[in-house]
Amino acid sequence: MQALMDSLNAMLPWHWWALGALLIAIEIVSTTTYLLWPGIAALLVGLLKFLMPGLSGEVCAILFAGLAVASTVVWKRSPWGHATRETHALLNERSQTYIGRMGRAAEDFLGGHGAILLDDTRWNAVATDGSAPLKGEMLQVAAADGAVLKVRRAAGAI
Repeated sequence: MQALMDSLNAMLPWHWWALGALLIAIEIVSTTTYLLWPGIAALLVGLLKFLMPGLSGEVCAILFAGLAVASTVVWKRSPWGHATRETHALLNERSQTYIGRMGRAAEDFLGGHGAILLDDTRWNAVATDGSAPLKGEMLQVAAADGAVLKVRRAAGAI
C-alpha cells in the first residue's frame, strides 16, 4: 500500500496529462464517450497539480475519481448526452415509398398478376381494379403488401 501512495505522490502534472491524452485517444478510436470524461478529468487534475505542486497524490487520485464519475453522470443525464436517432418513417419499407408513383407494366398481366417497372427495379404486382394491363401500359401504385405492389390503370390510360 505504501508503494501505491509513493507512486501517487511522485506523479507530476505531465503524468496526469499523459493519462488524459491516452484516455481521450482511446476514446477517439472507440467512439463510445465512456473514456472522454475520465480523460478530461485527468487533464484537469494535471492542471491543478501544475498550479498547486504541493497537492498530494491521494488528493489528486480522489479528485480524478470524483471528477470522472460526476462529469460522466452529469453528461449522460443531460439532454446533450443522448444521441438523437431520427429515422425515416418508411425505413426498411421500400415498397411503401412507391405508393402513388407511376410505372410501366413489364409484361401482360394474367389473372390480375404481373410485374411493373419502377426506376431500376422490377416488382411483382397485382391489379386492384380487376383489369388485365398489357405490357408497356402505365400503371399507378395504389398500395404495397411486402414485395408485391398493388396497381391500377393510370388515369387517362386506355
